[in-house]
Amino acid sequence: MKKPAMIITVIFVLGIINSPALAKRAEPKPVNPIIKDGIEYSAPLEPNQIGFVIATWQKTKRVIWNRQIYTVKYEYKRGLEKDVQWFFISKLRLADNKLIITNELGYEYELDLDSLSVKVLKSSAVIDKSN
Repeated sequence: MKKPAMIITVIFVLGIINSPALAKRAEPKPVNPIIKDGIEYSAPLEPNQIGFVIATWQKTKRVIWNRQIYTVKYEYKRGLEKDVQWFFISKLRLADNKLIITNELGYEYELDLDSLSVKVLKSSAVIDKSN
């Protein structure tokens, strides 16, 4: 390979490797809602509602309440794009009258459906990946 062609190839490859498109995260997978006593408990997939659970009347689709289960602390210093720091809820399951919430990192939380109090089962209430 001639020198100019090799240089162009190297620049092209480096351009692909450093492409911002590669930093984008994949779309989060939809979470199966939980239905109990006519109320649907769901986890929205919108970035402004990361870590939230929403309770909706199943028949009318009217929102009863929403509750933030955990927060994400974003890192801005190292130039990380915000979307690669999103950690969505990935699973909901019911245990007695408690909703067990798991996020994409495997962190687990328990939401008491009577009091709406949140208990951390695995990890912490603030996700901080800035270290």
